[in-house]
Amino acid sequence: MLLAYAVAGLTYGCTGRISRAILGKEEVFSPLLSLPLHVVGWPWMVYADLKHVGVQLQDVLALVALVVCVVIMGKKAADSNATERKKS
Repeated sequence: MLLAYAVAGLTYGCTGRISRAILGKEEVFSPLLSLPLHVVGWPWMVYADLKHVGVQLQDVLALVALVVCVVIMGKKAADSNATERKKS
């Protein structure tokens, strides 16, 4: 579950950097500082974006990445349980 959280945060941070680069906005913080902070604090930033700014591409992609990771991990867990049952 922590992996899904980290992937969603990394997706949020990278998508935000890419969208700001496309718009021509200057980056304030180095990626060495901003990406780890995004990995940790992305749920609060998504909430603030949805509440004050509206739906943005980085919000949608972060939530999609979270759902995809959870589904993949759930499928792997179900497959490993099925394999263990067949061995028994």
